[in-house]
Amino acid sequence: MLNLFKLNLNKIDKKLINNEEKKSLKLFPSSIREWNNSIYVFNKNALNAIPTLSITAMNIIKSYFNIYNYVLERKMRKERLLLRLRRLSSNKIYVSNGEFKHTNNSVIITLYLYNRQKHNYTLKIKKEYLKVFKVYKERLNKKFSLIKLISLESIKKANKDKYVIMKTLNNTQNFSIIKSKSLSEYITKFHKKVVEQSMTKLNMYMFFRQLIFINNTKYSYVFLQTLKKYLVRIYNKNVEFNLVNLKHFYLNSDILSESITLKISRNRRKLLKYLNNLKKKVKTQKKNLLLHVFLKKNKLNLKQKFNNKLYLKNFVINNLKYRHVTGFRLEAKGRLTRRFTASRSVSKLRYKGNLMNIDSSFRGLSTVLLKGNLRSNVQYTKLNSKTRIGSFGIKGWVSGN
Repeated sequence: MLNLFKLNLNKIDKKLINNEEKKSLKLFPSSIREWNNSIYVFNKNALNAIPTLSITAMNIIKSYFNIYNYVLERKMRKERLLLRLRRLSSNKIYVSNGEFKHTNNSVIITLYLYNRQKHNYTLKIKKEYLKVFKVYKERLNKKFSLIKLISLESIKKANKDKYVIMKTLNNTQNFSIIKSKSLSEYITKFHKKVVEQSMTKLNMYMFFRQLIFINNTKYSYVFLQTLKKYLVRIYNKNVEFNLVNLKHFYLNSDILSESITLKISRNRRKLLKYLNNLKKKVKTQKKNLLLHVFLKKNKLNLKQKFNNKLYLKNFVINNLKYRHVTGFRLEAKGRLTRRFTASRSVSKLRYKGNLMNIDSSFRGLSTVLLKGNLRSNVQYTKLNSKTRIGSFGIKGWVSGN
């Protein structure tokens, strides 16, 4: 069985697949993927307003997910963050272009979201605050254990020599504590110092928790109703949301290209660094091309196949359509040079894996083309942005099989 998977692609016998199997394996994508809108109306003049309505709707949706609390974020940083840098920051919720499905009474909007903001806040809490609180506990336990061991008489005897007290009190740097004769004065000053240090950290920790709570409320049903009111006025129909949270940013081409445009427009001098880092982060997976050959030769009963959980996990769930990312391609062109005078256009390209469709290129099956020339397994985006010396454009492709 394992040797079958190690065969070369050129040795695949295409005659193993019958015409009946070709019909069953052929995939017809939905009409929403064709033009991002699926609608049927009797009056053709009603179609003229759909492009403008979809653009205004997406602007409202993106502005809703970019809402922030100015009071809390002002407390988090010493200097005020400029509005231009806030718009270009990657600390946000990325929203893909919406897919609108129109019916007689409602509009179903599907959105792919990647919550980078929540991920950043949780990482800061884990690194800076939760570990610090554990260190504070360990230090407190050590110092209080030393205080219990050292009695009042030993401190009075050691008061003559300041260096001995430094060793007994775990190398404290506060010389006012050394001059104190009683143990109670040392304990009170020690408590004040610990409380001042811990309260500052604890306040910052609570601010981050509040920001995470605000981030989670954007997905709640109550706050989505306020967004729904504005969209109902635009379409004069009921609006339904279908929100899909993505685990990785590279699973959607719109989010992938938007993330790199924000970084380049903020600092174009690090163009090559951003592109190389993006290539490392994107994880592609090679799809199994010989699954149909394996199923052809292993003639098991259907009951035995679907009753076996390992079979379902290994050969059905892992081989679903468009489940894995098999490749991506990114092109950046425009005014991306370092100098301000006599700037020239630059074109950079990064790719990983391939954009080929397995059904058409390897298995010999006929596949559907989207928008006349785009493959059904590829997502394509085209974005524009500006810098101080000029504008640039980015094209992104993400393929799945």
